[in-house]
Amino acid sequence: MTGINRRGLLKGSIFGMAAAGASVIPVAVQAQAAAPVKTEEYDVVVIGCGCAGMAAALEAADKGAKVVILEKMPRPAGNTIFAGGHFNATNTYVQKAQGLQDTIDDFYRDMMIVSQQRGDKALTRQYCEMSGSAIQWLTDECGVKFKPIVVEVFPGLNRGHVVDGKLKPGGAQLSKQMLDTVKAKKIPVLFNTKVISLIGDNRLHVLGCRAVNEDDEAVDFMAKGGVVICTGGFHANKEMVCRYMGGDVAWMPIRGSNVLQGENITLTMPFNPKYVNMDQFHAGPIHGPTRANPSTMVNYGVLLKEDGTRFLDEAETYVSVAQKMPKIIPNNWAFIIIDSQVVDVPTVKARIDRYKRAKAPIYTGNTIEEMAKAANLPVEQVVSVIKEYNDAVKAGKANTLTPPNTLEKPRLIEKGPFMAFPFQGGMTATFGGPMITAKSEVLNNDDKPIPGLYAAGNALGGIFYHDYIVGSQLTAAVIWGRIAGEQAAARAGAKQG
Repeated sequence: MTGINRRGLLKGSIFGMAAAGASVIPVAVQAQAAAPVKTEEYDVVVIGCGCAGMAAALEAADKGAKVVILEKMPRPAGNTIFAGGHFNATNTYVQKAQGLQDTIDDFYRDMMIVSQQRGDKALTRQYCEMSGSAIQWLTDECGVKFKPIVVEVFPGLNRGHVVDGKLKPGGAQLSKQMLDTVKAKKIPVLFNTKVISLIGDNRLHVLGCRAVNEDDEAVDFMAKGGVVICTGGFHANKEMVCRYMGGDVAWMPIRGSNVLQGENITLTMPFNPKYVNMDQFHAGPIHGPTRANPSTMVNYGVLLKEDGTRFLDEAETYVSVAQKMPKIIPNNWAFIIIDSQVVDVPTVKARIDRYKRAKAPIYTGNTIEEMAKAANLPVEQVVSVIKEYNDAVKAGKANTLTPPNTLEKPRLIEKGPFMAFPFQGGMTATFGGPMITAKSEVLNNDDKPIPGLYAAGNALGGIFYHDYIVGSQLTAAVIWGRIAGEQAAARAGAKQG
C-alpha cells in the first residue's frame, strides 16, 4: 500500500470499486494515474441488453436522447432469451379481441395474494395499471405479436400473453425483434463491453460508468441524464446465492442465464442503495441436463417422487413447486404424470414439444404399469397412488388427499397413453436488489433517490416476493425500462436546457 494514504484509499473504494471486489482498488487507483482513460459522452447509458435494457434505450431514444447500450457478452445473453415469452397483463388489446374480461382491481388483488402481501403495494398497483400499455408498446414499437390467450388456472387466468414467432422459446423471438428495432433506430450496442464500476462525485451522484471493451481498454462512459442498471440479478453467482438464500438453493440447476453475476449489487453498492428482498428468488421446474422447461405443466397432472408417492398439492404454482423441491426431496428429482386427455391443451402441447426439441426423456406407456416401468418407478406403488388419486377426484374429495389437491378441476389420470416427465426444481432469477421509486430511480438507505441512477428488470428489488404470476418479470422489465429511459432522457434534457 506504499504511496496510498487512508483518504485516498477511501476515495478510490467509493468510486473505483470494480465488480471483482475492493481488494483490487489499490492497483486500480495506481493504474488510473499511469494510463489515461478514453472518455465517451452520452445522454443515457444503459447497462445490459435484455428486455429491460432495450426498452430503456428505445424509450430514451424516442425522447431525443443520445443513448448507448453496454453488454458484457458477445450477444444478448441474459434471462430474456431463455424466457418462455410470457407477459402477465390486463386490459390489453389481445384480451379485448377475445372478449376476455378482467379488472385492474382484480389483477392487483391476485398479484398481492401471490406475493403474500409483501410486494411493494405502490409498485404493484403501478404494474397493474401500466401492464396493458406495455403490451401495446411492444406491438407498436417492435412489431411483437401475441398468440391467442389460453385461460389458465389461478393465478394466471386470462392474463398470459405469449410472444408469437418462429424462434423458440418466445423470449428469443422477443429479444430478436427488440434488438432489430434498436438497430433500426441506430442505437449503438457495444458487445463484449463489461462495466466494472459506476462513476460518481463526492455527493454520491452517478455521472457515468467505467467499462473494459473488447480490446481490453478501459473507457469511461459519461451520462448527462443517468445510468440505467439492467444487468439482471445474481442467481448465477453461487457465493451470493449462498450468502442470501442458503446452500440448498445454491445446488439448484440454473434455468435462466448463467452469466448474471450480481452486477446490480456490486456496481451499485458504493452508492449505499436500499436493498430489499435479497433472500427471495424465482424458481421453476427444469430438466437440468437438457434445460427442457415444463413450467405450468405441473398443474395438469400428478406430481410424484421417485418412490412413487405424491409430495405436493398440484394446485401449487410452478414457482412454488420448484422452490420447495430441494427442501422436500434431497436429490431434487421428481416426475409430472399426465394422460392423453391433456396432450392437446396448448399449454401442455407446448411443454411436450420443449422436451422433444431438447431430447429430454419422456417415459410413455399404454397403461400406468407400462409408464411406471419405463420411468423406472416402483410399479405397484404408482398404480396404487394413481388409483387413490383418481377415486378421490371422482368423489369430489381431492382436497382430502395427503397432500391435498385443491385445484378447482383436478385432472384425472385414466386415459392412455400415459406420460412421465422427469424434472428438478431450478433457479431462474433473484427477486432482490435496489429498491426503486415509481420513476425507476434507485433509492438510498435514507429512502432518497440517488441522482443519476436508475434500475429496471431483474436488477431491481421490491416488486416481487415469494412468487409471481407467470410472465410478470418481462412485463415489469418493459414498464420500468421505459420509465427509466424516459426519466434519464428528461434529466439530460433539463441539464442541457
